[in-house]
Amino acid sequence: MKIYKVGGSVRDKILGKSAQDNDYVVVGATVKEMLKQGYKQVGKDFPVFLHPETNEEYALARKERKTSLGHKGFDFNFEKDVTLEEDLYRRDLTINAIAEDKDGNLIDPFNGLEDIKRKKLKAVSKAFSEDPLRALRVARFMSQLNGFTLHSDTEDELIKISEKKELYDLSRERVWEEVTKALHHDFLKFLKVITKYKLQEPWFSNLDNVPKEIPISIHKENMWCYVSKLNHYNFGSELIHKKTFKVFLEAWQKLDELSNPRNKEQLIRALGGLCSPKFSQIIKNIIGYRNDPDEYLSILRDFNNKDFSYLNDLSSQQTIHEKNKFWNALIVKYNLL
Repeated sequence: MKIYKVGGSVRDKILGKSAQDNDYVVVGATVKEMLKQGYKQVGKDFPVFLHPETNEEYALARKERKTSLGHKGFDFNFEKDVTLEEDLYRRDLTINAIAEDKDGNLIDPFNGLEDIKRKKLKAVSKAFSEDPLRALRVARFMSQLNGFTLHSDTEDELIKISEKKELYDLSRERVWEEVTKALHHDFLKFLKVITKYKLQEPWFSNLDNVPKEIPISIHKENMWCYVSKLNHYNFGSELIHKKTFKVFLEAWQKLDELSNPRNKEQLIRALGGLCSPKFSQIIKNIIGYRNDPDEYLSILRDFNNKDFSYLNDLSSQQTIHEKNKFWNALIVKYNLL
């Protein structure tokens, strides 16, 4: 049995970056042997184990064969005689197909070190396009690895994935995982790969306008909303499923109504909506990110600080009337119309 560190942790070490997680591949072992040594099996499709002390992931070396559409349409061979090079061959990019042994020696059968030096994202093999998720991973790596460009082989593989339309077979959750990672790096580069290689459908539909820049925000939801607004809030409608992103999008659209209301009634509805508790912790950040007028915060603060206890004995219709009177006074005070 031989154990090698593989994947992103090896790549990041070569790049001088700190690795988030370590992954290992085990060559020359069986499931029974791993369990006997105290490893806990967690993989369903193929044997992945957790180390009994570090809880890090160890996977048996494996080969794979495409059998059906999508990211999971593979059969795996993880017999004891699968070699390290065979395992590395199934990986997406040469920079991710480098292994490190226990003595720190690098095993690099596909010239990943040279591609790191040249800052090239190169597909290991023509099998790249068999897994549609790899297209989104490449887009994410472009956002993550500063100065890297795509090798022509990789470009060809991205085009194949686009033409085969297998992105439809990916799960929303798995696509969103790549989006979330890209939002923490250079999201604009991610979007440029998506559009250049026609990878929009179905998850990035209606991405007609890619901005020249995306202002950075500690709330990544703002960055998504910035792009969505440029595309009439239709961008990626099939992808969004995180509640916080939906709340941010709702706040952005209500703020748009404030900036260009059709009438006073619409303005009051938008202001009333923005006073919802679900926006209370984020509205200041959103207004600052968008460079909206400071008066928006002032009018919302004044309304929320108003003591409306005198309305307790009034009917609902009278209460609405009294609150609208106060809104009208604030609208005049802050000259919103």
